Amino acid sequence: MNPPPKPPVKPEDWECCHRGCCPCIFDYYWDALERWQAAMRERGLDPVLPGTPPSL
Repeated sequence: MNPPPKPPVKPEDWECCHRGCCPCIFDYYWDALERWQAAMRERGLDPVLPGTPPSL
């Protein structure tokens, strides 16, 4: 079995030009995050980002 995919790297705030681009660099990130979460669920894994506190 292949290792689980790595989560996408969230852009830093300074990497966004704040001009209202469509799509924005953060739009690409959120799309990639959704794909990563779906891939993790398909493997039966919990799609929690490293460093995120567990939900209660």
